[in-house]
Amino acid sequence: MTEAIAARMTGAIPTLASLSFAETSGFYSRLGFSVLHGDLSFLLLRRDEVRLSFWLTGNRRVPQSTSCWIEVTGIDPLYRRFEALGIVHRKGHLETKPWGTREFSIVDCHGNLLRFSETGTDAVEPAEDG
Repeated sequence: MTEAIAARMTGAIPTLASLSFAETSGFYSRLGFSVLHGDLSFLLLRRDEVRLSFWLTGNRRVPQSTSCWIEVTGIDPLYRRFEALGIVHRKGHLETKPWGTREFSIVDCHGNLLRFSETGTDAVEPAEDG
C-alpha cells in the first residue's frame, strides 16, 4: 500500500478590485511594489515575496468591500513609512492584538483594505503577570 502524500499550501495571491490599473500601479509604486504583468484585464504587482493581483471593475462599491492580510517583518518602520504617506486607516493604527500579532491597516486608492501583520517574539509584547 502506498502512503498518501500530504497536501500543503505554500502561499496565496490575493485578487483585489481596481477602478483603474494606472491609478492602482501609481498608488502601489509608492509602497514599493513593481508591476510584474499588466494587460487590459489583469494586473500583477510584487514587493519582496508578496504578489497582489487586480481585476478591473466599474463598480466603486466592490473595492470598498474587499480586504486582505499581508504578513511582514519589520512592521514598525513599515507603519511609520505608511503613516507618513497618510494612508493608515483611521481605525487601523499599529497595535498588538490579543492573538499575539502586531497589526495595522491601510486603504488603497480605490478602497481596498490591506492589513499588515507581524507574528513572532519580536512582535509580541510580553504578557503581564496576574
